[in-house]
Amino acid sequence: MARLFHASIPSATGIVNELIREGWIIETGTGPARAGRPPVLYGLNSKKYLSLIMDINRHGTQLVIFDMYNQLIVKRKVDIRLDDSPHFLELLFAETEIFLSSHHISPDKLWGIGVSMPGLINTSQGVNLTYLNLTPPGVPLVSYLRKHFNMPVCLFNDTKATTIGEHRFGFAVDKSQVLTINIDWGVGLGIIINGEVFNGASGFAGELGHIQVKPDGMLCHCGKIGCLDTITSAMALIRQAKDGITNGKATILTQIVQGDLSKLDTSHIIEAVHAGDEFSIDLLGNVGTELGKGLATAVHLFNPEVIIVGGLLAEAGPFISNPIEQAINKYCLSDFKNSLSIHISKLGAKARLLGTQAYLFEHLIAKEFS
Repeated sequence: MARLFHASIPSATGIVNELIREGWIIETGTGPARAGRPPVLYGLNSKKYLSLIMDINRHGTQLVIFDMYNQLIVKRKVDIRLDDSPHFLELLFAETEIFLSSHHISPDKLWGIGVSMPGLINTSQGVNLTYLNLTPPGVPLVSYLRKHFNMPVCLFNDTKATTIGEHRFGFAVDKSQVLTINIDWGVGLGIIINGEVFNGASGFAGELGHIQVKPDGMLCHCGKIGCLDTITSAMALIRQAKDGITNGKATILTQIVQGDLSKLDTSHIIEAVHAGDEFSIDLLGNVGTELGKGLATAVHLFNPEVIIVGGLLAEAGPFISNPIEQAINKYCLSDFKNSLSIHISKLGAKARLLGTQAYLFEHLIAKEFS
């Protein structure tokens, strides 16, 4: 420690003693002795604080508690879906209170709250420009949450949270040039350049889903025509499946949802794919091909060494990754593909949780010891 911080041994010892007094580190045992008395080993006190992660999506919300060793202590999925109105936060506050009290977690035990959600998020300003109606006019979302919970809050885009999770704990560990594709209700791109997450000027970098791919295509929810989201997102996949069934396509999906198309979800389509349903396999193949075309542009721009596929549709495994890879092989210059590998995330949705936890932890450490 003295060598690392260019300090004297007495100074380093003083720092350790202070951290012990404040409960940040604890004695964990003794190390092998080269000569004389064995050295004492110390480690982070995982019970010093807990952190609360709010994983907010259009299809549901998870509340998760981590300790300081990044161990998941408890989680709960609550059936509240992201809606651009103050009512959403009212429900979130109520569910959070129930969650904490039911697990006997005192707010005093929480070090901070990390929030991951979709949208155009400017982290430095604490605002989500896609969901401005969650709070009163002119009030940043982070400020509103901090005031309610009376503790530090960090707000982070869900795709960038996933990217950090993959870089710290997944296939992107020790990688410097990485793309992560988040195929959810929208399509997001996470970018790591020289080992750092690339945010862009306002934090919006990576909105791959809003590049135009069909000038005569459908109207996107963003107001533009023919965005990649309109043909490759989970929402687009469900619409395409319903259209096909309505037009008489033979598929076991009608049996899975018992004839009620209003219940059709991505999980049903993925179930049908794994059961060998030709219609569903073709749907995912088309989605993967279009995603691969979009990613081919990103590969030419960023020259990554690895692409990690995550999100709802990643549960389809090779049924989505194979057509993506084939399209990249077809539309990329060969030299870009020589050192490129494509993986389905091994962390799945946990990458987003761990990424939010890591971002929150680093923010709080910097604040605590600055």
